[in-house]
Amino acid sequence: MDQIIPENDKETSSQNNSLWALLGITTRKEKIFFGLVLLGTLFVAFLAFFFTSPSLFPLGEIITVKKGSSLGEVSFSLKEGKVIRSQTAFELCMRLIGGDKHVVAGDYLFKTSLGACSVASRITKGISGIPSVRATIPEGTTNQEIANILTPFLSKFDAKIFLDRAREQEGYLFPDTYFFFAGAEADDVIKMMGDEFQKKIDPWKPLIEETKHSLRDSIIMASIIEREAKTEDDQALVSGILWKRIEMDIPIQVDAPFYYLLGKTSSELTQSDLAIKSAYNTYKNKGLPAGPIGNPGLSAIRAAVRPKKSSYLYYLSDEQGTIHYATSFEEHKANKAKYLR
Repeated sequence: MDQIIPENDKETSSQNNSLWALLGITTRKEKIFFGLVLLGTLFVAFLAFFFTSPSLFPLGEIITVKKGSSLGEVSFSLKEGKVIRSQTAFELCMRLIGGDKHVVAGDYLFKTSLGACSVASRITKGISGIPSVRATIPEGTTNQEIANILTPFLSKFDAKIFLDRAREQEGYLFPDTYFFFAGAEADDVIKMMGDEFQKKIDPWKPLIEETKHSLRDSIIMASIIEREAKTEDDQALVSGILWKRIEMDIPIQVDAPFYYLLGKTSSELTQSDLAIKSAYNTYKNKGLPAGPIGNPGLSAIRAAVRPKKSSYLYYLSDEQGTIHYATSFEEHKANKAKYLR
């Protein structure tokens, strides 16, 4: 019995044959191969769509990855913020690049649209893209002075929070030139400067142990030396004199702590200032003051750990900053009359 093909089916079959003919595909194998290539292309395009950046990518905005966030929380946040199209695509990239544990918290700035894997790379490596602020913290700078230096440059830096949380860190924030992110907060500054202190002090810890002085006492002494003497030779000599006075159980009688307490230099101090009741008054109290009076640099720390022995027991600085030494109180009084007119 002959099969009867409807007219509309004949037309469709004829059109399909014409399409295959236009494509130069005639055999069954060619048709199957073409179909597989087409499916593969559509699949790749589908994947590419989810790995590319969304149309509303937040260019020029600060994106924050919160501390302690899991990979899932980060991917959800980025999806909500239009940074990525697909959480699955982003998480796959994160695992391929650095593993799901390598989420670096912080603020991120994207100046161009990035795909999921490029965003993942930035977050895995902690590349914020935020311009850094160069700030120099001089040797001997107090915490208050650090706050004054950084406040105008760091938009999220809170001086009150810094001073409160860094109170016990006075002396242990290493003075140096730093590159802070513009959005750095008080804790970020404390961590960066504290980490630098640890890195610088670690090689000196065995030598400090040999001196029989604690790390704290060594840093307190270094903070005084930083204010009292400028050259390495003078710092070493002053260190030797002050440690000697402590060993002799007599007050070290230095003016530097009064600048920390009252903001006054040696020439501005009065007799009533020298009589003030304070654990930082080295005229009334024996030994070191209650704590560091600033954040010393490596030169002063070196001097505190490696004092230079001498016959001197007294010293003073003239108006030009030159230090004059004396072995006796009579000689010291003569230096006062000669150089402090």
